[in-house]
Amino acid sequence: MSDVLTADEVRRIGLNLCGFDDERQDRVRDKKNRERFHAHCGTSPLVVAVIWEDLLTTDLEAASVDPEEDGTCIDHLFWALCFLKCYPVENVAEGSMKVCDKTFRKWVWFYIRKLYALRKLKIVMPKKWRTRFIFSVDGVHCPLNEPMHGEYSKNPAFMSHKFRSAGLDYEIAIDIFNNNCIWCNGPYRAGKNDISVFRDKLIHEIPLGKLVVADLECRRERSVVTTPSSHDAKEVREFKSRSLAKHEKFNGKVKNFKSVSGRFRHGIKKHGLCFHAAVVVCQHQLENGSPLDPV
Repeated sequence: MSDVLTADEVRRIGLNLCGFDDERQDRVRDKKNRERFHAHCGTSPLVVAVIWEDLLTTDLEAASVDPEEDGTCIDHLFWALCFLKCYPVENVAEGSMKVCDKTFRKWVWFYIRKLYALRKLKIVMPKKWRTRFIFSVDGVHCPLNEPMHGEYSKNPAFMSHKFRSAGLDYEIAIDIFNNNCIWCNGPYRAGKNDISVFRDKLIHEIPLGKLVVADLECRRERSVVTTPSSHDAKEVREFKSRSLAKHEKFNGKVKNFKSVSGRFRHGIKKHGLCFHAAVVVCQHQLENGSPLDPV
């Protein structure tokens, strides 16, 4: 397909859009250009090239992109990734991208919805498990502008105990022995505790006889959850510690996107789109040069 691009082509086009012309790119080392690219898009040129190819070639209609039919191009995907990574206000974005705010807004949300739709292909629960311990699970809280409440100045249902202000909660599961995010659920109001979120859907996905690793907030579901314990043998404690550390590293990748880690301005529904889109980008990273540490 003629629209498919190499990582080098993606890097050059992306940095040109961000204000680094060919001359400036050629004056520095590749490492510097990779750092510039990552600072604006939150990932590597290779990952963006793979995402672009996935959007062009997927059979999933909700995620498919046809440049001739849609009137789009790789530039618009860059705008969406820069929005996810840097979360600029539109008046700043239209100056740096040299495009009007309406056009920027149109294509940013077009591609965020496309990335969101890709989750059905990239964030997938395995049908069979070969080991007893299958995945780790943890909640991620994200700041949110204070939602309206009919009586109080603050809505207690959204209160996050992690940063003592309004937020949303997402549930992520990571395959313990493979390099995959296999579950992303939410958003939930941050006032809802992790065990309630776990009981809502994910607990029903765990096969009989299998165990998942979680922190102490989920300890009340001992039939399917194992948590850190001082009574464990040394090898078991280390295994649980490595599993949860691996999970935290993935959470860190997601929080690298300021639309997720910063205080969100665009409402709950669009925050859900952005969070799941960021998780899809991070899963592409795991598959293309940035894996998690093995357990």
